[in-house]
Amino acid sequence: MNIEISGRHFQLTDALKKHVEKKLKTVDRFYDGIDDVRVILEVTSGTNHVHIQVRGNHIKLDSKSKSHDIYSAFDEAFHSLETQVRKFKDRMHNHPHRENNGSDDSSLTYYVPAEESEFADGILIDDSEIMPRLNTKDAIMNYEIDQDEHFVFQNTETGMLSVVYTTPDGKTQVVELVRNQK
Repeated sequence: MNIEISGRHFQLTDALKKHVEKKLKTVDRFYDGIDDVRVILEVTSGTNHVHIQVRGNHIKLDSKSKSHDIYSAFDEAFHSLETQVRKFKDRMHNHPHRENNGSDDSSLTYYVPAEESEFADGILIDDSEIMPRLNTKDAIMNYEIDQDEHFVFQNTETGMLSVVYTTPDGKTQVVELVRNQK
């Protein structure tokens, strides 16, 4: 598992880097298909922002957090990521021997583009999370402000989930998403 840690607007200390690496090395015990983990630690206006991205074999997860303390912001984002990885593993392995009792706390669903596009990987979305309801123009503006890898939103023009992303040639693209039927 490749771990990349970067700091924005502050000098990344060895102690913070070791804390992050120590925690992240435990995440592959939940799912061994993780190839890359990218951590972005950022300080803006006295607030610490943490964004953790996990990529690997059929897995693409993101976790974000912010706090006044960089360590607690990372720990909160890591806890969220750990929960997502566990849910992903349970969903992928679909343990039929476990009692469900009519409640499915695993609300992660794999979505793929509704049409052929350069966003070919698909994305794992927490269906219990409320997606922002935006028109395409506002979604593109949010995407450009956040500067994330992609931005998922409920498109008010089509009523479907959509994603904004940047194509390899640098163009901003919007594509509708559908549940993966596989």
